[in-house]
Amino acid sequence: MNHREITKKYSELLNKAEFATGRKEVVGLLKKAAKLKSIIRS
Repeated sequence: MNHREITKKYSELLNKAEFATGRKEVVGLLKKAAKLKSIIRS
């Protein structure tokens, strides 16, 4: 994955988390987004 794809996936995950209904669903999406963010910053 290149930087652009990772950034796009990150923004999609945050958007999904914003509209998610369950607590576990939100936490799971935010954890995935955090992993991608660490890849972006490194």
